[in-house]
Amino acid sequence: MISLLILVIVLTIATHLVNTLGAAAINNALLVFYCGIYTSLPTKTSQDVRNQQALQKEVVMLRAELRGTSSQDEFAKWARVRRSLDKKVADLEKLTGSVGAIRTKFDAQTGFVRWVSTSGVGWAISLWYCREPIFWIPEGWVPGYVEWGLSFPKAPIGSVSIQVWTFAVTQVLRVVAPIVGSLITSVMFMRKPVAPMQAGSGEKDKEL
Repeated sequence: MISLLILVIVLTIATHLVNTLGAAAINNALLVFYCGIYTSLPTKTSQDVRNQQALQKEVVMLRAELRGTSSQDEFAKWARVRRSLDKKVADLEKLTGSVGAIRTKFDAQTGFVRWVSTSGVGWAISLWYCREPIFWIPEGWVPGYVEWGLSFPKAPIGSVSIQVWTFAVTQVLRVVAPIVGSLITSVMFMRKPVAPMQAGSGEKDKEL
């Protein structure tokens, strides 16, 4: 069985990654996967999603056709395309409102699941194991009042409680994470290929 010490570290890192990546980015990725499965089901909502996707393509094509049609030389064709475009846009707006309600419900559900699977699990573990020591401090290393603080609120005196350990890991992660992110960005930037200078460009610059 995984130790509480490691479990707290893993949950804290997972929660930090979720908060760093952002709820919107995670929801967008999940929504793509969700829609890929959901639109294959024979339901009214899935039909609305498919109709919306089809209308979006038709609107793009009609707008391109409208831009390529002269309102003076080809007025009849221009007016016909314009009427068709206006109708498609109106239908698309109605479907977008219906699909938007699905997105709002989906965001609320995924937000709840995301909180339960990260912060919620962390809170539950902290409450369940509030009397369990994460590890023991060697006797005489710290004063008595420090021992009491490290065991707060209910762990045995002389040990580190899960709440204190969680707080410590969180603070360390807030300091270390930006440094690691900067190092990764620097490495990626250094590996980015540099465009070679054209032959003779240096001589031309000198002449200029």
